[in-house]
Amino acid sequence: MKIKCRKILTSPPCRIDQGAQDEYLAVGREYIVLCVYYEYNGILYYQLESDSGALIIFEADQFEVVSNYIPSCWEIETNLLEDGKYSLKLSPKSWNNYINCDSGYEMSFYEEITEVRWPLTEWLDDPNMPEVVKLYFQEKDLIYREEEEYSLKQLQQR
Repeated sequence: MKIKCRKILTSPPCRIDQGAQDEYLAVGREYIVLCVYYEYNGILYYQLESDSGALIIFEADQFEVVSNYIPSCWEIETNLLEDGKYSLKLSPKSWNNYINCDSGYEMSFYEEITEVRWPLTEWLDDPNMPEVVKLYFQEKDLIYREEEEYSLKQLQQR
């Protein structure tokens, strides 16, 4: 799934001029989505790697969808909330199923990935790259590759 930044939500008002940017996003730039979150109140979020290299969740209102391709590694995860309503997440299955108990207590992928050195690209040449970072790059690379293949196929069909 690929999205294009339409505006950057700031407080106060949002900037919508082409080329506007902050440390995370740039208006007009396209991004590949790594996870999609939907809350029962109708708010949709996209998780992507920002321009600073951080893994961040953004409100979907800032973007337009460029490609609806769903990566082969994604699965739908539903969560029952305390009030009896549900939230949904589309994300890599291996991220959802990842549990590390090395620290003495269970850590999910999302808990553990926030504990490592950022930006993650600093780990690329490090022989001590943590398993959670390897898993991040493995799934990110698959998602990016599949999106590119899908985009090329769409262009060839035109």
